[in-house]
Amino acid sequence: MMRIANSTFYQQAVDTIDRNQTQLGIVQEQMSSNTRLLSAADDPVAAGQVIGVNQSLADVAQWQSNAGALQSSLGLEDSTLSNVSTALGKIQTLALQANNATLNSSDRKTIATQIQQQLNAILQQANTQDANGRYLFGGTQDGSAPFSLSATGANYNGNSNVRMLSLGPTSAIAAGDPGDAVFMQLQSGDGSISAGAATANTGSASVKSAQVTDASQWSGSSAYTVKFSGGQYQVVDGSNATVASGTYTDGAAIQFRGVSLTLTGTPADGDSFSIAPSTTQSLFSTVQNLINVVSAPVTTAAQRAQNQTAMYGALQALSGAQTHITDVQAGVGAREQSVNDTVSQLQSRSTQLQSALSGLQDLDYAAATAKFSQTTTTLQAAEQSYVQIQGLSLFNYIK
Repeated sequence: MMRIANSTFYQQAVDTIDRNQTQLGIVQEQMSSNTRLLSAADDPVAAGQVIGVNQSLADVAQWQSNAGALQSSLGLEDSTLSNVSTALGKIQTLALQANNATLNSSDRKTIATQIQQQLNAILQQANTQDANGRYLFGGTQDGSAPFSLSATGANYNGNSNVRMLSLGPTSAIAAGDPGDAVFMQLQSGDGSISAGAATANTGSASVKSAQVTDASQWSGSSAYTVKFSGGQYQVVDGSNATVASGTYTDGAAIQFRGVSLTLTGTPADGDSFSIAPSTTQSLFSTVQNLINVVSAPVTTAAQRAQNQTAMYGALQALSGAQTHITDVQAGVGAREQSVNDTVSQLQSRSTQLQSALSGLQDLDYAAATAKFSQTTTTLQAAEQSYVQIQGLSLFNYIK
């Protein structure tokens, strides 16, 4: 027969009270924090999943922050390029006004001044700063103004790098475009060839049009000279070898090596024109060249002919500059659309992850309330039992 001491009953009762008090404290803390996972021990599997979901949420939050930065940066670049395009449109209008034989030197000087003002406006746009003081077109070297005007155009003080911001584990978008790609890498002429007149020309002939009509014959690497003498023309390459010749007719195309050159007016003996592959030049040089053309003196027929040829090349380059800015702006717009689409996807992903996290750790209030009530009742019963046990004595049964 086993004897159980009163102390054993006391200890069991105390343990029961402690256990229920601990459980009641846990339920109260769960209810106050609205989570069923106070520690990993509560549900090790769920706790591990919560860690993974929280990491995913942190990644999504970073991508959303990057998306916001991209929307701001690309939006600013878009509006800035629109301003540049507007300025170029005004310059084209002024150039067409200047290309009028009835204008005098004072008129042309006034137009040149107006074009210079638009060039200054373009420089201001090229040195645009964002809300953080970073220069938009400086590349990653964006702490100082990237552009400064020079006698022949402008100097670029930024670099060719660009900040890439992640929008996902395998997705990154450029936050802008480096200034050299936007403003410094344009083409002379029509982008394929450029035509010019020799400064020593004395005739009245000027370039009316010059274009590549057969790309398969145009090498794109050689320069050609069209010489005139006795009403005849001769086209020679860089080694002075003749590639075409014939009788010159005003307004008739001169064809050679896939190129069609049309002149208007009468060339003098010894006059010459050059046809060469387009070269890289900046937008600032393009506008500055136009200013030089508009400002040049036009007092003789020969000067007017040379000025007409220079104006033809300047207008071609200006049109190419406008197209280039439009193309860059289109690329910015495509990136903006991609970011906007990604923002919607990230929001959906965040909602899904929040739902998953809620399912893993949020407390079932109905179940918790029932458990709280049950544990409270059990604790009260244990406490009452302890009082009864503590009062037990043999003397209670002696009469």
